[in-house]
Amino acid sequence: MRKPGKVGLWLVLMASVSVPLPALAQEGPPPEVPGRVESDPQLAAASKAWHDVWRANVETHLRSIAARGTPRDLLVAGWLWPMQYDEAGRPEAASWRLARGWVQAAYAASRGDDPLVDWALLNACAKTDAGCDREVLLERLAVADPGNAEPLLTHYSDAVQRNDTVSAERYWQAATSATRYRSRANETGLLMAEMLRQVPMPPLDPALAAAIGEDFMLGRAATPHDMPDVVVMAMHAATAIPTLHPLTQRCRAQVGQLPADTLSACKRIHTLLADDTSTLLFPAIALPRLVEWADTDAERDAARERLRRFAWVYERTMQLYQRPADTRRMPEDYIDVFLRDGELAAMRRQLEANGIATLPPAGWQPDNPQYRAALTGSPAATR
Repeated sequence: MRKPGKVGLWLVLMASVSVPLPALAQEGPPPEVPGRVESDPQLAAASKAWHDVWRANVETHLRSIAARGTPRDLLVAGWLWPMQYDEAGRPEAASWRLARGWVQAAYAASRGDDPLVDWALLNACAKTDAGCDREVLLERLAVADPGNAEPLLTHYSDAVQRNDTVSAERYWQAATSATRYRSRANETGLLMAEMLRQVPMPPLDPALAAAIGEDFMLGRAATPHDMPDVVVMAMHAATAIPTLHPLTQRCRAQVGQLPADTLSACKRIHTLLADDTSTLLFPAIALPRLVEWADTDAERDAARERLRRFAWVYERTMQLYQRPADTRRMPEDYIDVFLRDGELAAMRRQLEANGIATLPPAGWQPDNPQYRAALTGSPAATR
């Protein structure tokens, strides 16, 4: 993907989200192909003029939000501030300092009584190079949201990365006693969407709206409502989900079988992950393992059916995007469903909008070889 130019990062984000986000997450960005807007000088000029007006409105709105001085307001202003970049991809100094200052002020004003702010600061501080204590934020989250495995596993991953085996073991044991896994990525996305939707939107010329709708693969003309939503989803895709690599490494037998206590702990944590459908990633990792680790035939049958239904939604959604643009439709409430109810719910909503069943027919098997092996082979086939 091209580096952000003088027009700014937002236009690049708007242009880049032209394939379904699950495909980006799973397969990497597609080859860069000029869209309708970029290929037509008249449409490109109209698009730039529209974005210039919108950007000015956004900046005015964010300045007014930041002036209120609450941790949430300062966080939103700093994270959403539309950066300017030079041709080498370097951020323009004044806008960078402004955004970083607001994020730093949000951290200084926070007192641990708003878990959403602390969770978002983990990302916003890293993005803007603000001086925030990551350990303090994670400890606040663990205290404010007891029973949530996410901050504990993030602590665990951080400790593994710095080779702190004592702390890693302490957080691992704490995570195995958790009662749920709850990511706040979608809550953060909702907060950003609510703020951006308050910004006055210039009208979209019908020809430009049709071209943007084609570039975004909406199956319809774009509306002003789509524009902030696409920015939010691009930011959502770039939000750092806590790394699960140390977890998957600990729960993968290198030789023979996992020790019984490790297997029990891994099964418990993966059960929590599978129940968090806010993003496709968690059930995609957890469900095959739950098939492998089932203790009884009845438990394995239930886990396989759950995996089969998951694979159906994912594969049918990906196949939907292989159809011509004029034969598929993106529902206008897709992003609301995604951020409110989770990615799997949004994908089911999209299938419904295109006349596709959300449950697989009896006997259907997925194309994914790992999933097919888990559904039809021995438990060891999922390793």
